[in-house]
Amino acid sequence: MADDWKELSESHADHALILGADIATSSLKHMLPSLNQLKLPDPWQHQAVNLLRSGCDVVVSAPTGAGKTYIFELLHQGRHLHGQAIYTVPTRALANDKYAEWKEAKWNVGIATGDIAENVDAPVVVATLETQIERLVRGEGPALLVIDEYQMISDHSRGANYEAAIALAPQDTRLLLLSGSVANPEDIAAWLVNLGRKAEVVMT
Repeated sequence: MADDWKELSESHADHALILGADIATSSLKHMLPSLNQLKLPDPWQHQAVNLLRSGCDVVVSAPTGAGKTYIFELLHQGRHLHGQAIYTVPTRALANDKYAEWKEAKWNVGIATGDIAENVDAPVVVATLETQIERLVRGEGPALLVIDEYQMISDHSRGANYEAAIALAPQDTRLLLLSGSVANPEDIAAWLVNLGRKAEVVMT
């Protein structure tokens, strides 16, 4: 737990909060406008981060609003992203929203959709999945490929693209698959293992 606090404190450069330090509550309040500003991960989120850091692909099953995206944000805030991360979403509207959110948070972030391509060499790029297929075919996967709403793999018109992206991802690309509506995440993880990957399921 001490390490978690230290990692989180790195993303709040103006504060020097380290769990276990002998600091009076009044001093803590002086250091932070509100202790509630620190959002600590739930155990399942922490588990997912640790699995990714250990070199394992992660299939996350959690309901809408539970905080699936926060897993990725924890990796970014803890400076655990070594290489480019591509965060894919199903629609251009979602990509635009996430891009605006992280840009507002002062991230160095780019965007790639069917009609927009900005700062695509940034450490983090929000994208629609189809924009990444060509680079995956060339074997040029990012360090981390996040597929948000991966239940799209069963979509009659776009499912083949999702399946291809996952199957084509290089072995040294970590996969983070996020969904709240897949009934069989264990089967997805088993498929990844059959592809020669290490994969684990994380559930709330």
